[in-house]
Amino acid sequence: MLTATVIAAHLWLLSEARELHDHWMPNIPEPERLQAAFVRELAPAPPPPPATAAPKEGPPGTPQRRIESMPALGEGPAPLPPDPAASEPPPELQALAMPPALAISDAVGTWMPGIEWPLSTELDYKLTGDFRGPIYGDARVQWLREGSHYQVHLEAWIGPKFAPLMSRRMSSDGEITPVGLVPHRFDEVTGGLAGGNRQSTLLFDDGGVRLADGRRVPVADGTQDAASQFVQFTWQFLTGRLASHGGQLIQQPLALPRNVHLWRYQVRNLEEVATPLGPIPAWHVDSDMTDTRGDMQAEFWLAPSLQYLPVRVRIWQNRQTDPRTHIDLVLKAPPKQAQATSASGAASKPTAATGP
Repeated sequence: MLTATVIAAHLWLLSEARELHDHWMPNIPEPERLQAAFVRELAPAPPPPPATAAPKEGPPGTPQRRIESMPALGEGPAPLPPDPAASEPPPELQALAMPPALAISDAVGTWMPGIEWPLSTELDYKLTGDFRGPIYGDARVQWLREGSHYQVHLEAWIGPKFAPLMSRRMSSDGEITPVGLVPHRFDEVTGGLAGGNRQSTLLFDDGGVRLADGRRVPVADGTQDAASQFVQFTWQFLTGRLASHGGQLIQQPLALPRNVHLWRYQVRNLEEVATPLGPIPAWHVDSDMTDTRGDMQAEFWLAPSLQYLPVRVRIWQNRQTDPRTHIDLVLKAPPKQAQATSASGAASKPTAATGP
């Protein structure tokens, strides 16, 4: 009788705890997945100059947010002859300066992202790694945009996709703004024969985020999640907000399922990444963290010839205590992109399903 009473009490407490967790984190369905028709392969090319974009005009009478633009080379008034007495600024200062064309005025009004953001893009990777022995699989990253609405989906699976031993998907949904990505929601879903069926959700609001355990914590402006950070870095390198040179230290606030960190990365060297497409030069951006509090770490390689998209991503479960357990994603096919329909660089309107 005593044993039955104790078991009943434990079951009641477990039920109450589940109801309390559901109250903290209501089961809100994920946003509907954006779609894009990927119609062209992205061929390697010299890195483009920092892009400028004109704001998309809103309804008549709407005040517009201006993006200041400098004359292109060869246009506008002829430059003044250089002053022989003037000394050149140090190269590192030239590299770190934000291009004037990207300065945004404080005028309010309608703003739409343009050619400074990559078109909707799909990247396929070969997955290798180690988890109590060698593991093999595949992965796919989709960057989807429709107007100022964006989504990032990173999906990886070990074994065959139709019956994976383990799978994981990280999805970010939010808004593109003049100062970068602003996540609204992040989902991490683990599945597969050995992965069970677990989901963690982060919900962002004005100045804060509700973590997977229901706690709401404040976040700084510019905070990214585990999926959006890769596109944020691509945009910062593509537009010159981050300079491409070794030794640069980058601090990026990250909201992860259990914690909010001021994460540190260091740009190491321009390295050749061996891929099935041949060697691709890419900037190695490594996580300069020892106090991860058990959260996963990532390092990645951004290729200037492919719009600074990641051609390799390595994710560590716990790099400090278990350096063997990791997955390594290497680009295995040319990136595929949607077709632009206007000078603003918006993704093509005709859509088609592009994966699960």
